[in-house]
Amino acid sequence: MKNWLYLIAVAILLSTQACQNSKHYTKLAQKQEAAGLNKEASESYYTALWKKRANIDAQIGMKKTGQTVLNGMLSEFSQKSSFGNKKDAVYTFISVREYQSKIRGVGVELQIPDFYLGDFDKVKKTYLTELYEQGTKLLEENKFTDAEVNFNEIGRLDPNFKDAGDLKDIAYLEPIYQKGIAEFEAKHYRAAYGSFIKVEERKLGYKESADLKKKCIDKGKYTVALLPFTNGTNMQGSDTKATAYILNALTQINDPFLHVIDRENLNNILAEQRIQMSGIFSESNAVEIGKISGAKALITGTVLNHTVQSGQIRKVTRNGFESYQVKKVNAEGKTFYDTEYKPTQFDEYYNYAESNVSIQYKMTSIETASLIKNDIFTEKKKDEVIYAIYGGNTNNLFPASGNVVNTNFRDRNTLKDMLSARRNLRDGNDLANDLYIEIAKKIADNVKTQMQTLVP
Repeated sequence: MKNWLYLIAVAILLSTQACQNSKHYTKLAQKQEAAGLNKEASESYYTALWKKRANIDAQIGMKKTGQTVLNGMLSEFSQKSSFGNKKDAVYTFISVREYQSKIRGVGVELQIPDFYLGDFDKVKKTYLTELYEQGTKLLEENKFTDAEVNFNEIGRLDPNFKDAGDLKDIAYLEPIYQKGIAEFEAKHYRAAYGSFIKVEERKLGYKESADLKKKCIDKGKYTVALLPFTNGTNMQGSDTKATAYILNALTQINDPFLHVIDRENLNNILAEQRIQMSGIFSESNAVEIGKISGAKALITGTVLNHTVQSGQIRKVTRNGFESYQVKKVNAEGKTFYDTEYKPTQFDEYYNYAESNVSIQYKMTSIETASLIKNDIFTEKKKDEVIYAIYGGNTNNLFPASGNVVNTNFRDRNTLKDMLSARRNLRDGNDLANDLYIEIAKKIADNVKTQMQTLVP
C-alpha cells in the first residue's frame, strides 16, 4: 500500500513540474512576443507544447507566432523566386515545409496558401530542368563526378524526374567501367575484374561488364600444379599426408584466378595425351610436366621432419589430509561439531605427448624457370595431463604442508582442479595432424600473397 502511495505521489509531482515548466516557457514566449521577437517566441511556445500538449495558451501563441514566422519564410521564397535565384528559392520552400511539419508535431497546423504551392512547383521544375541539362552536358564531356553531383541532387528533389536515375547510374558507373577496360588492356586482369565487379554490384548488365568480367578470369587464370611432396623423414606416409593437407588448403583459397592441378589431374592429363614418363613426379622433370599440363607454376616440397614423442606416465604419491566431523560437548553442556583432519595419501599423475613437423615448399615459375618462393615452416605441439586420484571422499581432501594440513584456499582449489582434470592424453599422431594443417594453411597463405603479384 505504501509503495502505491509513493508512486502516485511521484506521478503527481512530475505532472506538476511538467505543467510548471510548460507555463514557464509560455510566459517567456509571451514576453518575447510582446517585444516583437516572433521567431524566439515561436520556439518557446514550441517547447511549452512539447512539454504539455494541452496548454491552451501555448497553442494560441504557437498558432499566431508560428504563422508569422512561416509567412516570413514564404515571403523570402517569393523574393528569391522573383529574382531568379531558383536554387535558393527551392530550398527555402523546402525549409517552409519542414517548419510546418515540425509545428504539426506539437498539434498546431500552420497554413501555406495554395498559390505558393503552384509557384514552388514551377520554380522546382525549372531548377530541375537546369540541373538535368547541365548534368547531361557534363556526361557528354566525360565529367562524370560533376555530373553525378547534379543527378544526385535531382534524385533528392524528385526521384522520378525524367531518366535522371539512369543517368546518375551512368555518371557513377562509366568511369569505373572505363577504368576496368584500361586495366584489362594493360593485362591487369585482377584489377579489371575488381572494377567490373563494382559495376555489377551497382547495376547488373551494364554494357559488357559481365562478359568482360568472364574474360578477365579466362585471360588471368593462373594454373598451379601441385606435385607430390617427397618424404625426407623416417615416418612412413608423411609425404602423402603433407600433399593432401596442402591440396585442401590451396583449394580453400578464395581467388578466382587460381586453378590448382593435383596428382590425379596430372595423371588424367598425361593419359589423355598418351604420354608415358618414368619417375613422373621427380623434380628433374617437373618443369616438363608443368608445361604439358598447362600450368604456369609448380609447387613442390619435402617433409624434412616428422617426430612424435610420448612420455611414460609418472605417478607420485602425495601426503594429504581428509576432514571429518567430531561431535563434542562444550562447558555449558551443549553439543557441537568440530572439524578435524586425519592423514591420508593420494596419487598424482603426469604424462605428455609431443610432435614436431617441418616442411619445405617451393613455388617455381615454369614461364621463367625461376624460383617464386622457397620457405621452410616448422611447428611444434605438446599436450600434457596432470591429474590426481583419491580413493576416499574427494570433497574432504586437503593438501599437506609438511606434516600439517594446508587449508590455503588457492592450494585447495589447485588440488580440486587436479582431481577433476582431464586424464586422457592426446595421441601424438593427432598432434602431428594439427601441425600439418597449420603448415598447410601457412603455405596456402603464402601462395595467396604471391597470386596478388602474379596476377595484378
